[in-house]
Parts: sequence; C-alpha cells; structure tokens
Amino acid sequence: KFVVDLADTVSPTDIEEGMRVGVDRNKYQIHLPLPPKIDPSVTMMQVEEKPDVTYSDVGGCKEQIEKLREVVELPLLHPEKFVNLGIEPPKGVLLYGPPGTGKTLCARAVA
Repeated sequence: KFVVDLADTVSPTDIEEGMRVGVDRNKYQIHLPLPPKIDPSVTMMQVEEKPDVTYSDVGGCKEQIEKLREVVELPLLHPEKFVNLGIEPPKGVLLYGPPGTGKTLCARAVA
C-alpha cells in the first residue's frame, strides 16, 4: 500500500474509497479512475445461448462456407499446422456483401 497524490487531471471528487485507480509508479500519482472488475457492458455482450444454425442450413454458399471454416475452425482444431508453417493464424473474419446474401446465417453457423 502506498500514499499517493492526485495528478492535475484528476479531481478529488472522481475518486472514492476502495475504487480501482491507475497510478504512475514514477510520480506516485493517481492518473485515472478505473472501472470495477466486472464491467456490466461486457457482461451484456456475452452469448446467452448457442444459435441452432448449422452449415447445412446455409444454402448456396458452399465455397464461402469452405473458406470460412478454413479461416475460423482450422486454427482452433489444428494450431500445430500454423506453427509448423511459421505463420500466425487469422485473428478475425469480415463478412461483407449486400443484404440477404447469408452473412448473418454463416456467422450463426460458425458460432
């Protein structure tokens, strides 16, 4: 535990007892109040239930589904293939196209 000062950018009314704060270790100053450990906005984003859509429910997108599965599932099921090749697996996928072409259905099938 330390006794610290407030930075010029922080008002004493911004800080409450027991609150998590960001501290500059060199100056021993509180620089910003931090959110509680459990941020309610993050818990709102959790998936409540798994969608009941399968790849067979997505019609007419066979080539796109193959590419999607390769990008999403392969790194999860066979990470050693990426290590052996010395490449990083993809970090995300961007589905784009006009409305009504199966983007959302594909995303639900992957989930």
